[in-house]
Amino acid sequence: MANFFIENYGCQMNLSEAESLAQLIEKRGHKVVSSPKDAEIVVINTCSVRESAEERIYGRLGYYRGLKNSGKEISVIVMGCMSQYAGLKLKEEFSDVLKGVWGTYNKEEILSFLDSIDKDIIHLEMKNYRFVYAVPQKKYPFKSFLTISHGCNNFCSYCIVPYVRGREICRDSDDIIENVKELVDKGVKEITLLGQNVNSYYDGKLNFPHLMDRICNSTSLERLTFLTSHPRDFSREIVDVILANRKILRYVHLPLQSGNNRILSLMNRKYTIEEYHEKIEWIRKIPDVVISTDIIVGFPTETEREFLDTVDFIKKIRFNEAYMYYYNPRPGIKANEIGGEIPEKEKKRRLSYLIEVQNKIKKELLENYVNREYNVLFEALSKKNKNELFGRSENNLIIFAGGMKKYIGKILKVRTDSVENVSLKGQIIL
Repeated sequence: MANFFIENYGCQMNLSEAESLAQLIEKRGHKVVSSPKDAEIVVINTCSVRESAEERIYGRLGYYRGLKNSGKEISVIVMGCMSQYAGLKLKEEFSDVLKGVWGTYNKEEILSFLDSIDKDIIHLEMKNYRFVYAVPQKKYPFKSFLTISHGCNNFCSYCIVPYVRGREICRDSDDIIENVKELVDKGVKEITLLGQNVNSYYDGKLNFPHLMDRICNSTSLERLTFLTSHPRDFSREIVDVILANRKILRYVHLPLQSGNNRILSLMNRKYTIEEYHEKIEWIRKIPDVVISTDIIVGFPTETEREFLDTVDFIKKIRFNEAYMYYYNPRPGIKANEIGGEIPEKEKKRRLSYLIEVQNKIKKELLENYVNREYNVLFEALSKKNKNELFGRSENNLIIFAGGMKKYIGKILKVRTDSVENVSLKGQIIL
């Protein structure tokens, strides 16, 4: 039996897969340790969405090479999105420490190789995908990420995901329901349904709104939410299901990416600003709803005026939260064929300005949530104040309140009374 250390990078789906894999490793009699210095085998679950994520993998492999050169017996396996397209290159460059390369499909099958790593492992085949059962999060055992679909059919021109995760595959709805019930039995109170585009889910029996409705009405789960939505597939029916089920968080993440129609077309997003705005109006019918988004600035050929269209749209919609990035070229994507690359200095300037605008909006909107009562699922102690807890409300607002450690994992009513920095403060009502 061996000591394993698992490193995870990237999205919530990667985190869900890594935590499921850790439990499966332990079931086989191995031990998952908390430090790489105590490990004999290291599994790195990689990400390829941005270049910075890949640079970290090179840095980590260099670190493990150093450990091995210092006399430590250690073998490394890379898996996931970066491994899918660049694994063989990594294997060639780090052949002294890298024992295995595994792609994005059927990661649990690597278990059969881990009992005795006496030869190199190469597995990049993308066939017959099988979903692994979601498990409670290690950090927050009362929460879980549950993957309902894998891969993507949209092929946005800036995105590498369809090439490394493959075409969309939907998990059987009956299997999902059973997984939800199992998680509830283990004490999970909140589940996030995951997919590259959850809105397009259809297993031949249920579409996405019907799946959420069935989860709410056939299980005793207390809270349900989802990531990520694609505006093209976001329907009125989703809003109707949220309105009909109090278990579903009053929170929607709807990636915008750009506030200009020409840029959206170049991105192959398949919707217009006008269509996006219409769907925001549907969402706003949900009382007290919180809306977040993703935005990319500095896309190839984006003019200053087109960038300012995005700024103006942000001011018009007034998102509660935005995850903003500057365009980062990825290998093999269609955007590489456009030309007109924006200088990095200019991309960073645009991003900095947009962040400044959005932060101002966020602070202004937070004042609307003061002197209100919310049901908060407390997640942990505050890092700054051991007598304070933080958690999330039924519309995903982060709220801090004085309280005891025993309240972690419980849903309690809180009355907000102030805004501090970019968070709400309140008092627990017992």
